[in-house]
Amino acid sequence: MKEAKPQTPRQAAESVLLDAHRRGRLLGYARVRFGIGAADAEDVLQDTALGLLRQRGYVERAEGFVFAAFRARCLRFLENSRVHAARFSGGEDGDVPAASNTERDRAIALREALTVISSGCRRLLAAHYVEGLTLSEAAAQFSAPYAAVSKRISRCLKRLRACLI
Repeated sequence: MKEAKPQTPRQAAESVLLDAHRRGRLLGYARVRFGIGAADAEDVLQDTALGLLRQRGYVERAEGFVFAAFRARCLRFLENSRVHAARFSGGEDGDVPAASNTERDRAIALREALTVISSGCRRLLAAHYVEGLTLSEAAAQFSAPYAAVSKRISRCLKRLRACLI
């Protein structure tokens, strides 16, 4: 199997969003999985495309990257619509019923976003956040200066956040 050439987020968005079949699959996913109407699903897709155009860096797997970004936008759309509906009905934010799958959805979105960042970033984030290594210990484990590890963790978190937006 031929390995995919890294693309910019713009190229990734274009390769997925301009393909009618892939676009239809994303829109169908939003309607079936989240119950988002066709017009709203199209708005979420356009919002995803605009967000991807603002991204920097390179993407290894275009379809997975765009899907993770689209899915995160769908979740944000649902959360915003629940809060909006509660405010219109006179309720407070605390009255909004939590989705039964919210935690699971967040875990899935995080797992999908982790597939987008590099394996080096994943290893470094796991060492620091999962294994609980301090920055000094992580620097020693990766044979890198403390400042470089700190800076790399910041960049990795920034990439991860960009995937979850």
